[in-house]
Amino acid sequence: MKTFNFLKKHFILLAVLFFLFIANTINQKFSKPLVILSKQSDTWNLNDEMVLRFNLGFKRLESSYLWISTILESDIEHYKDKNLNSWMFLRFNSISKLDPQFYENYAFGGPYLSIVKDDLEGASVIYDKGLLQFPNDFSLLRDAGFHYHFELGNYSKSYAIYSRLKNHKLSNPVIISNLARLEIEKGNPQLAFNLLLTQLKSIKDKDSFLAQKIKSHLYSIKAEMDLTCLNMFLKNCSVKDFYGKKYIYKNNIFAAAYNWQPYRLHIAKKRVSP
Repeated sequence: MKTFNFLKKHFILLAVLFFLFIANTINQKFSKPLVILSKQSDTWNLNDEMVLRFNLGFKRLESSYLWISTILESDIEHYKDKNLNSWMFLRFNSISKLDPQFYENYAFGGPYLSIVKDDLEGASVIYDKGLLQFPNDFSLLRDAGFHYHFELGNYSKSYAIYSRLKNHKLSNPVIISNLARLEIEKGNPQLAFNLLLTQLKSIKDKDSFLAQKIKSHLYSIKAEMDLTCLNMFLKNCSVKDFYGKKYIYKNNIFAAAYNWQPYRLHIAKKRVSP
């Protein structure tokens, strides 16, 4: 009788405990489905026209806020579409409209979109905007040249950019080598030869690996020019290679004393996004 009265008095409490036990048991046996929202789907972006019209004169404040939030929320998910709609591109593009002189927006945004996000079209837009504002900035020119040359394989664009860097004090062998290869493709082997020869003269240690590599490229370019001239029986052809050794004439064909390969572009391969 006492037990019945106890159950009757505490029925609600016991019922709650019972159902909690059942719920806990079910929760442990059945795992909830994992729902993952990509940053692309979860991120907000502003309408550029609205921002430009209703910024109340606080363009730099808004651009700074967008910049900080973008950096904090940045992700590494590749953007596979080519429609200029990746959330990070839209943020960088909005910042460029609010504050065109925001240098870090281009210096960071271009490489991040190109290399990390794999948004090549978006990176191109940001680089182009950056070079309009900072046409002589070495870092932007170098990174944009790399982007167009190796990521997109747009050699006409990379040629225009690298040409602006050939006499820059911060220019390096990679830039000069790329430009020389582009000159070869444009039918200017002598210009390519002169570029590399100038680069070689600037190197103090002529026995270094870099110097030896440049010498081998110079040998290839000169050999191709000279042998083409000699085997076409043209006038005023050089009869000696880059090292001063005479070309060999055998079986009615002129050949070089050393093995060489044509100095050409390394054609960019399209990257496959995972």
